Amino acid sequence: MSQRLVPLLNGLLSRRQTKHEAAVDQVPLLVQSLGAVAQDVRDIKAELRVVNEHSALLKLLELRLRGLEDWMGAARPQIHQVVNQVELLMGDRTARQLQHAANVVAKDAGPGHP
Repeated sequence: MSQRLVPLLNGLLSRRQTKHEAAVDQVPLLVQSLGAVAQDVRDIKAELRVVNEHSALLKLLELRLRGLEDWMGAARPQIHQVVNQVELLMGDRTARQLQHAANVVAKDAGPGHP
């Protein structure tokens, strides 16, 4: 019986040795793969930092835009009021110019003309 067990045990030990050697051969590949994964993780973290910076900048720009829109909304009524006043003043000026022209024409026409 021992004559049969010894070759069987030797075969099992030989297969086990082969598996261990194959596993040892895989270690450098696993280390290399882990290194690549670690580099990918570092790259992703760097990209996330950039995305966060862009997000913060976008939020700041949105706040500035809202502030500008608020300012424009508050300025519009004032601008319309100024435009109306300018139009009135320009109308008064035009009316005065027309009156002056009429007076000049009336003066040139002499006292008998209306």
